[in-house]
Amino acid sequence: MIGSEERIVNRIAAVALLIGCVIGLATLGWLPVRWIAWQEARLRALERETAELQRRSAEREEMLSERQLIERALAEPGLVLRAATPAVAAAELQGAVTAMVQARGGRIASVQVLEPIDLGGLSEVGLRIVFEIEMDGLIGLLHALETSEPLVLIRRLTLQAERRANGAEPTHLRTELELAALSRRL
Repeated sequence: MIGSEERIVNRIAAVALLIGCVIGLATLGWLPVRWIAWQEARLRALERETAELQRRSAEREEMLSERQLIERALAEPGLVLRAATPAVAAAELQGAVTAMVQARGGRIASVQVLEPIDLGGLSEVGLRIVFEIEMDGLIGLLHALETSEPLVLIRRLTLQAERRANGAEPTHLRTELELAALSRRL
């Protein structure tokens, strides 16, 4: 009887050992698959994080550039508009830019003053102007804007040439400029 109990115990142990081996082999097959899936999920998360950091880095560079511009404008008084209010500064900017366009042969179609942005002690005033001008006039205008005081930033430039009915090269460009300048209260 002891021999038969011992055989039963040995068989149970052998079956348990066999089941343990099968479970161990299944685990060895399952574990790398789970590890690869976890690594792929982590890689996707890191790629999203990297893309976000790149976006933030570009945004930071733009903000640093604007900060340097503000610091430069504060150091050199001629680079900012001085007016009682941002609306008056925007009107001065409008008058100066309109005169520059007209002096170079441009015909103004529309002018829109943009909402001022408070920069803490300074304001950014903006202007959107649409006009027609010849290429030489546009080149002169861009140079005048670049070298003008106060400092004028070109936020956006859109050019559109209209083809002539007879196939000749266009002589005028429809131009849309979005400009900005800094202003300080008097």
